Amino acid sequence: MATEKEENQYTPSVVVEHIYSPVVEAISLLSSFVNPTRHEFAKASHQELSLEISKDSKNFIEEWKKVTEWDFMELLNFILPCPYFNDMKQFLHKVSTLSNGEYIYHLLSEFIPMEQINQLLDNPSSINDLDANILWETTKKRNFMISLFSNIERIRTKTSMLLLEIAESNTLRKAEPEHMQIIEESMIEVKTLKMQPLNLAQYVMGKTFRRTSLYKMYIFIPSYYFTPHRMRIFNSDICIVVYGCATPLSDSRETGKELEIKLKALSDQNRLLILNLLSGKKEYGAKLAEYLGITTATVSHHLEILKKTGFVTEEKVGNIKYFSCNKTFTEDFFHSLQHFIYVKD
Repeated sequence: MATEKEENQYTPSVVVEHIYSPVVEAISLLSSFVNPTRHEFAKASHQELSLEISKDSKNFIEEWKKVTEWDFMELLNFILPCPYFNDMKQFLHKVSTLSNGEYIYHLLSEFIPMEQINQLLDNPSSINDLDANILWETTKKRNFMISLFSNIERIRTKTSMLLLEIAESNTLRKAEPEHMQIIEESMIEVKTLKMQPLNLAQYVMGKTFRRTSLYKMYIFIPSYYFTPHRMRIFNSDICIVVYGCATPLSDSRETGKELEIKLKALSDQNRLLILNLLSGKKEYGAKLAEYLGITTATVSHHLEILKKTGFVTEEKVGNIKYFSCNKTFTEDFFHSLQHFIYVKD
């Protein structure tokens, strides 16, 4: 299993399933509750859940947030070794059969070999003697890892208790009918895309996979509370894609191409200066050429590029063409760029 040889073969024997998973939805609600940033659409659910979960669970969440930025999204890694998608109790029972080493192995996306995990379980502080790793590259991350290995039994117990509370909450139960309509519409949308399974998985994830295999099964799981994230959990035989569906699905690769075109329009000092000059008032080409010390032909070339991409608007007054910065478009562009860059899966 992992959470990120490129082979694109496909045979009819491949199984493709599109399912709704209450287990995934509960984990996603927990994740969005712990880290509500960019989950404004779930604000009402978060408020209701806060009134419903136990004081013990709230204290555990607060303790957790003090030592790490993880928001429990990593718990989705367990749906591959413990494939009980519809019943939280069965899912948690299967998870409970894993050894502490196996539990951490899957929690950390198989990023650390079992031999090293067992070493750290025996002596958590020995992490200070290990080679650098992205999981403990800072003091805060290293301290969290020491805490994780030192308190794994308690963490497992508290996490299971918290998940069960959420799965059985009125918050989740009451929201389900409304969210199911969105989830079902998303499943229909993905099903109707005429793509081979691997291509479909890459489209839904919005990225080309660096690592693939001849998967025998693909499972697509839309989740309301997982929005705006996307996550792939896979081994050599199975590829599971969990994707947020509260907002329309889009291919990040296509969005990236569109943003690239607009960024290229700004990748010139004179065009940036033109936007700067036009952000305060309307101006005509000859005046811009005078300001910048370049020919009117060059200014016309720059203005044509900026108009074509939407950054500049043109208005004719008499026989003179005046140009101005399209502030609304420009602001929307930078907002889209920021959203594109900071969406992580």
